[in-house]
Amino acid sequence: MEKKVLILSEAVGNGHTKAAEALMQGISNLDPSIHTEILEVGQTLHPITTKLFVNSYLKMIILSPPLWRKIYDYKQNKPLSKWKKFIIHQLFHRKIEVLLDKEKPNLIICTHPFTSSSISRLKRLGYRFTFCTVITDFHVHGAWVHSEVDIYLVSSEDVYHQLIQMGIPKSRIAVTGMPIRPNFWIKKNKQEMRKKLKLKNIPSVMIMGGGLGLGGIKGLAHALLKWKEKLQIIVCTGNNQALRSALLRNEKFHHPHVCILGFVNFIDEWMEAADLLITKPGGLTCFEALSKGIPMYIYRPIAGHEEKNCDFLVNNHLAVKIDDTNTIDRLIQKLLFSPQEMKFLNNRIKEFQENINPLASAEFITNLLFQQDDLSDVRYEK
Repeated sequence: MEKKVLILSEAVGNGHTKAAEALMQGISNLDPSIHTEILEVGQTLHPITTKLFVNSYLKMIILSPPLWRKIYDYKQNKPLSKWKKFIIHQLFHRKIEVLLDKEKPNLIICTHPFTSSSISRLKRLGYRFTFCTVITDFHVHGAWVHSEVDIYLVSSEDVYHQLIQMGIPKSRIAVTGMPIRPNFWIKKNKQEMRKKLKLKNIPSVMIMGGGLGLGGIKGLAHALLKWKEKLQIIVCTGNNQALRSALLRNEKFHHPHVCILGFVNFIDEWMEAADLLITKPGGLTCFEALSKGIPMYIYRPIAGHEEKNCDFLVNNHLAVKIDDTNTIDRLIQKLLFSPQEMKFLNNRIKEFQENINPLASAEFITNLLFQQDDLSDVRYEK
């Protein structure tokens, strides 16, 4: 019988769905006979409500970070209450059971806390299915934590211990790292990538703010301009078309060593071409950068989960946090004139890379489907 996996994400940023895509590609590489499908549930079932929520969330994290931090920190170590799960279900996932009854998967995987919440609620109501959650950060919030989850796939030992402290049994947690897409698995030649991308073969700094183009990109770009004769500046604005247009209109950025990008599909190649990445700490972006071995400097993390990601990366000497653009000059001087000062960071990243198995999550899923008959024969049903 064909095995079917349904991966449920949400259209909030890009990381959750990218993790889902990476997991789907990994499963396909290991066993093409497994049918895998991805659904952004809120966008599919209730697109208007989902759009209103995303817009409100973006306004809050941009205009009032302290308010969002307060909301995030409130009972962050506690699982969601039943009434909160009910509200999430009513706003974004009404009739999700009809969708799942149509698909009848052997295994449901969630890459976003909202989908994990509603799926756990269904299981508590008596539906039978195997349920896996992939945590896409280096820290776990209580919104991810549900006793109905059969297995958690997590990025690090830190998240493993955090889940145990929140009451999840050790037997239900596997440290697999985050699923990353195949184009991040293979190391490519820096000079060849620069030639392909029509870049100069000189020291290069890349600025990113995730798919939404956040993280103070404009200020960073202006701070780097004074170095444009000695340095190549790659600015990736993601889907923030207004920011890209504003930078392109500014004549100061019309220089052969300055490249202004929008959203690009092969960001791995641009990472490969760069010597240094300055970024906000989205979980998946940082894990991808670590897999590529590019040194990272963290700037203006989103309040809440990204601040926790930043703490993990800095505490483990995998990245350096910069608090303002005044430190840019010292950073570039190190890159250009004292690269040995970055050697410790490079060595720590190499150590971390030794523990990265990009197929670990997909391997766990295929084993779960085919080696545990008591689970793999269960399809979604009530």
